[in-house]
Amino acid sequence: MDLIGRIATPVGKKMLMGITGLGFCGFLVVHLAGNFTLFKGAEAFAGYTEKLHSLGPMLKFAEFILLLMAVLHVLTGVVLALENRAARPEKYQVTARHGGRTFASSTMIYTGLLTLVFITLHLIGFKFSPPSGVSRYPVVVETFSRLNYVGAYLLGIGAIAFHVSHGFWSAFQSLGANGEGSTPFLRKCATALALVVGVGFAVIPVMFFLTGTP
Repeated sequence: MDLIGRIATPVGKKMLMGITGLGFCGFLVVHLAGNFTLFKGAEAFAGYTEKLHSLGPMLKFAEFILLLMAVLHVLTGVVLALENRAARPEKYQVTARHGGRTFASSTMIYTGLLTLVFITLHLIGFKFSPPSGVSRYPVVVETFSRLNYVGAYLLGIGAIAFHVSHGFWSAFQSLGANGEGSTPFLRKCATALALVVGVGFAVIPVMFFLTGTP
């Protein structure tokens, strides 16, 4: 069976979801670390963005890979959700928490779609709207001075945190790296990562809104 044929199988699609999901988790950690330069002021944040743009073609390639992973993750997730629904047309008459299911696991499709909408709006607001070469720091200050945007941002970050809390350890499960000994540890890692991502990204807009600076 060729590579495309393997990916087209249920197991192959789950593995693709796992790989792209872990790539997204890695990006979140790196992006959060970069955003934390906001705590050092406008000059430090400008230096961080300048270093990124100095990468030139490497940055463009990284952005292309991220976009490709996002498209594959979303499309694969939708396909798997539709296949699962088709295989079980009648809803179970038990709660979603039975069988080890959690709120995060049972709402993955919804938090995933919210994440997609959030990232799209976030890119429009912070990456594509400011003129090329203009520091994003004033844009961040102005944007996070608006309560409606702060609220929407926190909602998006909450969706991402819930998605990660299940998706991180589930990705290892899809790749066959789970077991009686490793699964509890991976669940704890997923919870810790979700808290870091959720609190880390949330504190920035809150501090900007309350004080004008992070």
